[in-house]
Amino acid sequence: MFYPIDCCNLLLCSNGIQAQTIQTTLNQVELMKQFVGSWQRDEGKDTIDLWEVQQIEKAFVTTVYRVINGKKSLIVAENFGFSSKEGKFKAFLLFPSGGYQTWIASFISENKWSGDYVRNLNPEEILGKFEVILESPKSMTLINYNVNGVKTGEFKYTKVK
Repeated sequence: MFYPIDCCNLLLCSNGIQAQTIQTTLNQVELMKQFVGSWQRDEGKDTIDLWEVQQIEKAFVTTVYRVINGKKSLIVAENFGFSSKEGKFKAFLLFPSGGYQTWIASFISENKWSGDYVRNLNPEEILGKFEVILESPKSMTLINYNVNGVKTGEFKYTKVK
């Protein structure tokens, strides 16, 4: 579905030989389990951003905090699940102000997750793009892009538990 393998099966038919491409799909929910746990990013002196990612069966919940001098403040609460029909995760983010945001994403390789920030989960109304690259089980990078694909930010996180 996402990446065809570079090999082919040959089918013998009475009319001749025909090639068929084999396609594999990535187990999206299984790959998402790599992110379960706590991740942090240093923001400066005495300040970190902390992501706490939990799995609830086939759904995931991420709570993001800013921690300043040990005091935790909520930045965003995020709930997302997997649509097997579309092969993508869909998320709803809720901010303390009452504002919200949505995104749609999927793994494009075992260590790279790619998606679009969208208006009201509508894949036709893209507001921006993002990639999350898992460099190792304890290191990841989030890269944000504007709607034209220009990088607007890059953030490195370390898994702390």
